[in-house]
Parts: sequence; C-alpha cells; structure tokens
Amino acid sequence: MKRVIPLVLLGCGLASPALAQQSDATDGLGSVSTENPFGRDRNISVLERRRPDYSPEPIHVGALELLPRIAIGAGYDDNLYAQPDDRIGDAYLRIRPRFSLVRPSPNLKLSLDGELDLLRYADRSSENATQYRVDAGALYTISTSDTLDVTLRNGRYSQERVSPDSPTQAARPIRFMLTGGTATYTHVFNRLRLRAVVDAENRNYSDSETPTGDPIDQDFRDHTIYTGTAIGEYALNPSIALFVAGSVNQRDYRERTGEVDARDSTGFDVAGGASFELGRKARGSLRLGYLRQDYRSDQFEDVSGLLVRGELAYFLTPLVTITGTIDRGVRETGVNGATGYLATDMTLRADYELLRNLILSAGVDLEQRDFNDIDRRDDRWTWRANASYLVSKRIALRFDVQRRTQSSDGVDAGRGFADNRVSVGVTFSGL
Repeated sequence: MKRVIPLVLLGCGLASPALAQQSDATDGLGSVSTENPFGRDRNISVLERRRPDYSPEPIHVGALELLPRIAIGAGYDDNLYAQPDDRIGDAYLRIRPRFSLVRPSPNLKLSLDGELDLLRYADRSSENATQYRVDAGALYTISTSDTLDVTLRNGRYSQERVSPDSPTQAARPIRFMLTGGTATYTHVFNRLRLRAVVDAENRNYSDSETPTGDPIDQDFRDHTIYTGTAIGEYALNPSIALFVAGSVNQRDYRERTGEVDARDSTGFDVAGGASFELGRKARGSLRLGYLRQDYRSDQFEDVSGLLVRGELAYFLTPLVTITGTIDRGVRETGVNGATGYLATDMTLRADYELLRNLILSAGVDLEQRDFNDIDRRDDRWTWRANASYLVSKRIALRFDVQRRTQSSDGVDAGRGFADNRVSVGVTFSGL
C-alpha cells in the first residue's frame, strides 16, 4: 500500500518557505540525493539513485546516529546590490557547518538538525551575514494505519539584495527570525489515505537604516500564518492515484496606527488532481483548483484565481532525468503599498550522471509576480548550472554558476537588474 499511494503534501502548498537566498556551491552540503515525492520506485531519477560507495555514514553514539558536515565555499558576485547601473562586485567566503542527530525507532523516531551559515565578503563587510537554523522532529507510528509527524523549526536569516522585498536604500541587508511548526496526522485504509496538516509560522523582521542613518521601518512585515490542510487520496492502481485537497489560512500582521492598515487576511484553496506513472518513461503529479485571499481592511483588494501545482519527471535515459514544475499561489511581500502578489513559478532542470560519482545539472526558473494593490508585474529569470563530484564517503566537490535577471513593468515598477555568481565548494562529512 505504501508504494501505490502518492505523497502530495508538497503539492498542497506546505513546502518549506522560500527565503529569497541565492544559491551557490555550498548548497546541499555535497549531497546529490533527494526524496522521492511520489512514493514509487519503478523509475529512479539521477538525484534519487543511491550511491553506497559515496554516501556519508553516520556515527553511532549509543542508540543515536550523528552525522556532522561542513561545507566551505568561495565565490564572486558581480552585482552585489542588484542594481541596473553602477554594478559593484565582490568576492566572498561561505562556511556552513551542519549536524544531523537521529534516534531511529520503529515506533518513535526522533531527529534534530542544525546549521550555521557564515557569509563573509572581501570588501563589503556590510553585506556579511550570520544565519542559523535548528529543526526538531518526531515521527510516531501509532499503528500500521496511523502515524503522527511533528516538526518544529527556528532560524535567523538575512535577505539578499536580489530579493524584490529588499529595500534598495537599506545600508545593510534585512534580517528576520522565523519560528514555526507542523503537525501531520495520516490514516491509511486499504487504498484510501487521509491526511490532516496544521502549520504555523511566525516571521519577525529587524529594522534597517539608510547610509545617512535614517531609519527604515520593517515592523509592518511582521506576521504569523496559520494553515490547516486536509487531503484525501485514492489509489486506482499502482500507477494512478486521485486526490482532493483543501486548505484554509489566516495571516495576522502587527497592528498599525499609521495611514496604511495591517495586511491581515484569510484565505482558502480547493483542488483536485492525480499522481501518475507513465510506463518507465515518466511520472508526475498535477493539481488544479481555485484560490482566494480576502483582506480585512477595505483599503486592500482581494485576490482570487486559478491554482496550479504540478511536477513531471521524464527519464530520457537511465543516466538523464528532465524535471519540470509549476506552482501558482498567493505570497506575502515586503514591497510598500502591496498587500501581496500572485506568483507563478515554472522550472525546468536536467540532471546527467556522467560518471557514477560525477553529476552535471542545468536548469532555468521563471517566476512571474503580479502584485496586489499596486500596478507592478515582475519577471524573474534564473539560469543555473552545477557539477557535483563525489570523491569519497567523506569528501564532495561542487562547482556552481548562476545568472539571475529581473524586469519590471507598471506605474509602480521595481528595478531591473542582472546578477551573475560563480562559486566552488568542498564538503566534509563525518569525523
């Protein structure tokens, strides 16, 4: 039963929140493996394929499994402030130590993960960032039919200049704290699987200032989002499963006394779809539905429209996997005057296993943002190529090159820019 019912949690809008952080050669900490979100293993993609000779092994500490890692990378960004003109570039060093601690158990699995991200620039010290995150989880197997999965997360992040939500006049990047948790209850009955998910996330942004010392208020961005989701899945056969899903959310902002009200809102989405496997050549998932976000203040316009989420993996050969995704939903923003935006994100990526321990990847991402309450539309393109070379169980090398561009239209159009970044990194795993 476990194989024939798909995991559509990611397709229901509960993926980890985007943090507007640029990628580089320290991403993934040397790992090229990923979790199969479809629950089927007839086809194995390049990134899913197991490589026992190059997979890090945890250290056993009593009943616990400890896996320490550290990624060290260096790179160059040719437009650090994401400006259309007068581009300023700088080299940087990035160090990311990380640990994973797991207590395996058939009934109650416990986990603790942590990461420190130190970013230091050669000349522009104002852009330096010290970020961290800590995640804790518990997976309780109540019975053969029922499980409860609880995760807690906390972190400190720095918003890079390429983010549309980053104030262009700020002397230093915007920092924010993120705290949240998710509880997922799953019940399986024959070919039917029911799932209930409750999620809460709080973001607290720090104020900044201009180069002349004038304050830049960011308190209006502080908010908490509560989301409840229900999912029902039915497996017609091992290759096709149908599902229906619905969610409601409440977005609470800090109360304001100025001219602009707080951007409190409530919303919902409903959708239906299917996950499928097309022989040995492809597998995918598609969800179509309707979404709506209603704002409490009469100052703001409500948002509604078509909801689309999907993914298709095409296995061109056993050594080449091509993956495409699409996601459309309402996002929060830090742009003044806008209550949020309707985002449509489309990606296309190819992964090639040139050697057993050498993986080449290339991809493109297009994010279209249609802002609410202001006349602004953004198109953001990201082109990326990277290579991962697994030297041994303990050492992995990575090379990454990325180009990101933004164009903006409308009366309240934002800045346009092009930014290029190149980096190399090495990851050490274990002791």
